[in-house]
Amino acid sequence: MPGEEGRKIDLPHKFMELSPSARIITSYLQFESMINGREYVTFNDIVENTGLSQRAVRGALGELKAKGIIEVILDVSRGRRYLYRLIPSNISIVEEQVESGLYLIDIGLGLPSMMSFRVYRVIRASTIVYYTSHVPQSFLEYTKCTCALLPLEGTKPGQLVFLAGKVISSGGSAAIVYDQLLDWELLDQYIKLIKESGIGPIRPLSSVSPLTLGIQLLMSGSNETLTFRRSNISIKLIRVNPGNEVRNVNKSLLLKVFEIRRINELVEIRQLSNLNNLSSDYERVMVIYELLPEYTVG
Repeated sequence: MPGEEGRKIDLPHKFMELSPSARIITSYLQFESMINGREYVTFNDIVENTGLSQRAVRGALGELKAKGIIEVILDVSRGRRYLYRLIPSNISIVEEQVESGLYLIDIGLGLPSMMSFRVYRVIRASTIVYYTSHVPQSFLEYTKCTCALLPLEGTKPGQLVFLAGKVISSGGSAAIVYDQLLDWELLDQYIKLIKESGIGPIRPLSSVSPLTLGIQLLMSGSNETLTFRRSNISIKLIRVNPGNEVRNVNKSLLLKVFEIRRINELVEIRQLSNLNNLSSDYERVMVIYELLPEYTVG
C-alpha cells in the first residue's frame, strides 16, 4: 500500500512530565482511541492491557485527572462504573503519508496496547515485513496487515536487500520489526549490508521503550516496580536505592539485564552480564528481561 495516509499524533509538553505509570496509561488511551476507535475505557481495561497493578493505575489516573489530561465520567447504566478517555483537546492530529523506505521498528515493550499509531500505520502500509523470533505474533496480527510476513532468522542479508530494494524502488515500503534490546546483534549484519547497498532511506521507529520508561522511573523518584508480560518473556523495571540489592528476580531465567543509573546530573545506561555484586552508591533502575518459567526446557 505505497503512500498510504497516516496521522501523526503530537502531545503537549506536559505529557513529558508524567510519571512512568501515567505515561503508559496515556499511550494505552491513545491506542484505544486512534486504533480501536473506543471513546472510553474502564478501570479494568486499563489494568488488563497495561500490566500495571491496580494501585499504580489508581495513582496514575489521579495524576492524569489532576493535570487535566483525561476525562472521567460515571456510567450509571452499568453499575456506576467510571469510564476514562484522553481529553480530545490534548491531542493534535496532523495528516501525513507513510513514505517509501526501509523502516526499522523497535517493538519496545512488545504489547499491542503500547503500539504507537505511527508504528501501526507503517506496518499496515508495508509490502514486506521481516520480524525476529522475539516479536510476539499478537503484535503483528493486531495490525491486520496484508503484507508478506517473513521471519528474519534464516533470511540471508543479500536476499533481504534484494526484495526490500525492489519494493522501495517502486515507491513502496518494507519493514524489519525487532526488539532493540534483544536483537541488535542479529540485526547488525543486515544493517551493514543495507547501508552499503544504498537501497533507500532507513527510517527508525519505536513503540514505548523499556529504557525510556526506566529513565522516567529513575528521574521521578518513584519506588514502583513495573512488570510487563509478552508471550514467553517478562520485562521488569525495578528501582534500586543506594546500597540495596535487586530482589524478587530469578537469576536462572535472565535473558538480558540493563542498568540505568544517575551519577550527579548524568544518566548512564549499560548492559550487564549478571546481577552479582551490584551494591552501589548511585540511584539506579534495572531493566530485566526474563524467560517465563513455563517456557523453559528441562
